[in-house]
Amino acid sequence: MKHTIFKYRWIKRELSKFTEFGIDFDHNEYGLGISSEIEYSPTEEKRFKGFIPMQAKEIYFRIWLFKYVFSLGTGEIELVKKNRHNFKLLLGIAGQ
Repeated sequence: MKHTIFKYRWIKRELSKFTEFGIDFDHNEYGLGISSEIEYSPTEEKRFKGFIPMQAKEIYFRIWLFKYVFSLGTGEIELVKKNRHNFKLLLGIAGQ
């Protein structure tokens, strides 16, 4: 479950494809990797390992601190609370 605390988006286009590179400490495991996601709707998404083809439109930096996610990118700044408990440092590319 996702609860947006703060979001400011200065570029109005919505993006649906994301590829992230980074370090992930999740469920007492850690790793350096690449994963991608396609969002079909606000509640439907699919994850993939590695890259997916896209027209890159924005880049962002994301940090997960347990239940809180902070993102800063070329298109928006956002702080979200999620029902997860992990630590991640990610560099991402977003597109269509």
